[in-house]
Amino acid sequence: MTRTATRPLAACLCVLALAVGCTPTAAAEGVTVGIGATTEQRLLAALTLVALDRAGVAATVEEVGDTRNLHEAARRGDVDLFWDYSGAALSLELLRRQSPPTATQESFERAAKADSERDDLRWLGPSQANATLALFVRAADVGETERTLTLLSRRLSEGQLALCADPDFVDRPEGLASLAEEYAISTEALRRVAAPEPDAIARVAAGECFAGLVTATSGAAQNAGLVPVDDDLRVFPAFVVAPVVRGATLERNPSLEPALNQVIALLDSTARLRALNARVDGGIEPRVVAEEALGLATPTGSP
Repeated sequence: MTRTATRPLAACLCVLALAVGCTPTAAAEGVTVGIGATTEQRLLAALTLVALDRAGVAATVEEVGDTRNLHEAARRGDVDLFWDYSGAALSLELLRRQSPPTATQESFERAAKADSERDDLRWLGPSQANATLALFVRAADVGETERTLTLLSRRLSEGQLALCADPDFVDRPEGLASLAEEYAISTEALRRVAAPEPDAIARVAAGECFAGLVTATSGAAQNAGLVPVDDDLRVFPAFVVAPVVRGATLERNPSLEPALNQVIALLDSTARLRALNARVDGGIEPRVVAEEALGLATPTGSP
């Protein structure tokens, strides 16, 4: 999975790569932004539309589906651009690659190179946001200097604290077993609770689980008072967030890349994207969040 001896976490990849889903629809005329149904995808689409509008580029949005459907729609020309995740593209074998790396730059470069060569889909950026998986805990339960998986693994191995994680991750050898091996977590002592991500967040927030497996950019986790634990051994595959644009579309619209670069620059960390997602999950419309983030409106709640 990495340039070292870590193993691929196939279960994690399936959870992340299929996280965006909705029913395909017909593409509209003009520059079309393809999106999925998650909070993050709606936010990224809003940021894109605001940036393109400021650059004078007309754009519409079409809900297309998961990573596989987005790629297929772009290849057909039904959408002109979409936001994707390097690990998702690699793990689904869309680009016919194995063992998505944990290093963000390597992950981005492999996805960008293969997609460009195969279908002339251009990956711009990358942003500094990594939508990989992470273990989240309540902020009050772990001091800031203790927020590493190496330290957390020791506490989980004592058998008194529970880990909430997606059932697929818990059951598959490539999931929890692989993570446990890398961090020397005692699977015999570990208390585990099978729980999809929203349930894991709720259980950790309620104190029923000490840690929960959650997407690192989860706004819902932040709103619940949870904080991510650093994957200090770099076991989880990188899911670099970046816009993917058809080559023909870039040639036809010279203002497109500079506009998207504004959004890429805004996403200067995983924490920044998580905070933006948190605002949308908190009830603020994605367009409002996007306009504020790109400096076109006064932040909600400001005097």
